[in-house]
Amino acid sequence: MWDLARRYTRIKLCEFEALDPAYEASHMGADALGFHLFKHQVVALKMERFREIFRYLPKTVEKVLLTDLDFEVAVQVVTELGLDSVQLYPDWSAEQVARFRARIPSNVRILKVMSAQPEENVLRDSGEFLRHYTPAVDGFLLDSFRIGGTGKTADWSHCAAVVRSSPLPVFLAGGLTAENVGEALRLVRPFGVDVENGVSDRIPNGPLVKNMTKCARFIAAVRQSDQLTSPLRQSPPRVDNRC
Repeated sequence: MWDLARRYTRIKLCEFEALDPAYEASHMGADALGFHLFKHQVVALKMERFREIFRYLPKTVEKVLLTDLDFEVAVQVVTELGLDSVQLYPDWSAEQVARFRARIPSNVRILKVMSAQPEENVLRDSGEFLRHYTPAVDGFLLDSFRIGGTGKTADWSHCAAVVRSSPLPVFLAGGLTAENVGEALRLVRPFGVDVENGVSDRIPNGPLVKNMTKCARFIAAVRQSDQLTSPLRQSPPRVDNRC
């Protein structure tokens, strides 16, 4: 996923809690799957659940942890889980992120979450935010709002300006669906896209669950957009279903 020489839109499908949907989604052509672990949850229980899921996922799919855990707990979780990337929500300074990197396995990539609403960021000037964190991270996750999962899109012209200004890869998130992701890619041109609500269904009086038809349609829409918007883009790597 991180081979910058390959020019195609990376796809991250987000929030998986069980093996069946994660396993099926991992064979649809997504580059990464996101797994949530936040302070209000039982850390040991979720770690055990994720370990079981990770045993069966193909190595070609990036396993990304989304977290707001405190520093020491986050170090322990990332070190023990066998992750590929971690998506950080805490407003740690670049120096704290650098210390975090020094404590976790060297192969783990770090994405810093950034809100498309500048006033929600710890550094309200987007350029300053990018300059501050660029030495410490591998990329940015630009969400429409500070709190993810809103299902609402951002000002894509602002997002495009952030992408153009960033020296590092930027994933676009917030309100993306199979119906609007092509337009988002045309306007913003991010390194990758991240989707949660747009490939899920809300069970009445119940949880948010993954809809495999929506996942497949979203992936197809991104790949179609890649073909239409840039003849220079390469096809994504061939999916290898072997674990």
